[in-house]
Amino acid sequence: MTTRLRRALLLSVLPFALAGCGVPSAGFAGVSVTAEGEPLGVLLLCDEHVDGALLYPDEPVTDPGAEAVADAKEPEYTDRWTPAAPVTGFATWPLTARAGGDGWTPDTPPHALKPGRLSTLFGATRDNSWSTLHHSFTLADLKKLTPGQVAYTEGDKVRTTTVADFRAHACEGF
Repeated sequence: MTTRLRRALLLSVLPFALAGCGVPSAGFAGVSVTAEGEPLGVLLLCDEHVDGALLYPDEPVTDPGAEAVADAKEPEYTDRWTPAAPVTGFATWPLTARAGGDGWTPDTPPHALKPGRLSTLFGATRDNSWSTLHHSFTLADLKKLTPGQVAYTEGDKVRTTTVADFRAHACEGF
């Protein structure tokens, strides 16, 4: 087999080999706020289920005008919440309540969200069979939201819409 033929074969197989890597996504994670401005985690499952949610800090955002991008470094901690029952549709819970709420219990008291720090939220199963897409945000992003709005990531775009529109349309074409 010639080198050229081997390269062509490798390049034709590589996309299929890489497509099987990772945990399959079954929906979206996002954030919202209460009437008091408290942050809420939001999950919308389009398929399957998740049995928890995780939030971890990313690198500090040093340039306020720069676009925040999640970093691949190992987080210094991960907050995890467990719902009373697996999530198969829409769910919200308080991100900062030490005792949890809305049927969600934090594994440990959640860390405070820090100004200038990017945080990433996603839903997952403990056995890594399913997850949601990740959503990264800052406290400044949360301050731009009003009650009844949700911010979430679809592809490489952050979208902000009403909770009703998110529930009705986010899963279209998922």
